Amino acid sequence: MSHQITLNSWFGSDPDQAAKKLAKVFRMSLEQSETVVDKLRDGRPWKFARKISDHQAGPAAAYLQSLGFQVDLQPLDSTDDDAMDSLAEQEIPANQYESSESELSLPFAFMGQGKELFGITFVNLLKTIVTLGIYRFWAKTKVRQYLWSNTVFAGDSFSYQGTGKELFRGFLKFMGMLIPFMIVLGVLQAVGGPIGQMAGGLAPLLFWPLVPVLMVGAWRYRLSRTAWRGIRFSFRGERKKAMMIYMKGGFLTAITLGLYWPFFRMQAEAFWRENSWFGNLQGEFTGEGKEIFGKYVLAIFLSIITMGIYWIWFSAYMQRYRWSHTRFGNAHFRFTATGGEVFVLNLVNVLLLVFTVGLSYPWVVVRNQKFFTEHLTLEGDVDMDSVVQEMKESGAVGEEALDAFDIPVDVG
Repeated sequence: MSHQITLNSWFGSDPDQAAKKLAKVFRMSLEQSETVVDKLRDGRPWKFARKISDHQAGPAAAYLQSLGFQVDLQPLDSTDDDAMDSLAEQEIPANQYESSESELSLPFAFMGQGKELFGITFVNLLKTIVTLGIYRFWAKTKVRQYLWSNTVFAGDSFSYQGTGKELFRGFLKFMGMLIPFMIVLGVLQAVGGPIGQMAGGLAPLLFWPLVPVLMVGAWRYRLSRTAWRGIRFSFRGERKKAMMIYMKGGFLTAITLGLYWPFFRMQAEAFWRENSWFGNLQGEFTGEGKEIFGKYVLAIFLSIITMGIYWIWFSAYMQRYRWSHTRFGNAHFRFTATGGEVFVLNLVNVLLLVFTVGLSYPWVVVRNQKFFTEHLTLEGDVDMDSVVQEMKESGAVGEEALDAFDIPVDVG
């Protein structure tokens, strides 16, 4: 069954923002969406002429309601479907949409505020100082809970269900493995003579093959504690496979003086994204190294000429490419940020941090979150009601191990 969606009115507080979101949902120009919002404010309903699927109707209505729109969904039978198809052909210009498909584009949104995050961060800092650093595990969890709960998709926010106690336990387990190794290493260096000194110098290299293994543990924990509409995410990649991908990719990238990097990067992306699940719905990734190789080589050349500045534009391209090749079921993501927009975002962030001596950091975090969600949409047809929970538990050892090595965990 399909539906016709009608907006009867709008009662929000920011018409410009509502028009911007509406344009993304219905794939229309900003001018058209502004006209729609103006009509709704005057009490004149607006009908979306194309029919939408039963799977799309619920999430679309929930999201629009969260933006202040009063939504009416009208089920259509087969006769109505034919009539709506005819109406769409007559009333909607072909260039009004980015796609000829009758799909909706569901945006993400971030509702957090810098002043709220500043309050959380300030209290966390005081407690961390008083507890001589022990509270940092609970501090990290509180920040994460705030960011997750203020990230919204289709009218519902995400939730983070991890605890500071789990991170603290993971840290203790990791230290229980690391300290004996450090003791043995110290003894070797003290009494082992030249051989012991050499072993001590080479010992850090033993950790690098373990980094992807720890990354898997960290990402598995992070996803297993993330939920949307009560359904958790999970990661099911194997540690051994991660280690092989990164060892092979790192070696080939080194001996080819960096030319193998695009192929290595796409293999790594496929590993992280195809092993990420939402309930029983598995992620897919279709990117290929050969498709980005030319842009990568050009980016290296232009980055040298521009003293590294052009790499921001290439990074933005990579973000767009990775998300556009990521799918869940029949839906795919779309990320629209350009290099210029990313450059301005980073420039303003740096200026804020410099002129406030770091006090504006919570506002910078909020700016980054809002920027990311405002440029990310999910397009296609996913039946969220058919997604069921498949629990995959994971401990927090991997995440705290990465913190100890100061290695980023935002993989994929």
